[in-house]
Amino acid sequence: MLSLSKEETQSRFGVDKAIEHFPSSLTSEEEKYVKTVLQYMDIAYSPERNTGGDSVKHLCAQGNVFEARSTFPTAHTAEEYAESHSHVMGSLKDLHIISFQVVNVKENLVSLRYEATGSHIGDDHNGIKPTKRRGHWSGSGNFIMDEKTALIKHWWKDWDKMQMWKQLGWVRPENDKTEFA
Repeated sequence: MLSLSKEETQSRFGVDKAIEHFPSSLTSEEEKYVKTVLQYMDIAYSPERNTGGDSVKHLCAQGNVFEARSTFPTAHTAEEYAESHSHVMGSLKDLHIISFQVVNVKENLVSLRYEATGSHIGDDHNGIKPTKRRGHWSGSGNFIMDEKTALIKHWWKDWDKMQMWKQLGWVRPENDKTEFA
């Protein structure tokens, strides 16, 4: 494993985020898969570039599947996730990925772990006025890539939403009665 600076990742994949742990050698197909996933993540986590599902459609295979039942239960495709995430970013106007802690790839499976941060300085979130509080969290994703198109075919997301919500002041005493957004 090696590490890539922001400049190296930008030059190689078009994304200006450092990668702390990265395989030392990839096939040309694996290189394409990583590029697709990193570009998807870069757009999906950008308050400026993520304008909803259409902003990532060019990176998603037709009929793709997204699974994150505990955090985004109503999103079932990678485009629907980007759409839902764009609404969250309306509240977290400065949300961004700090770095990719690990990116690994084997054939058409890309796995990554990322570190992100953001402050509730935008819109209300589920009726909660901007708290001005900052959150810092990590998440991970496992992506199956379409071998013919190098587009995202399946994505499983895992992230500690409660940790983020506590930091941002979004946890209410009656949350047992409230659906998460």
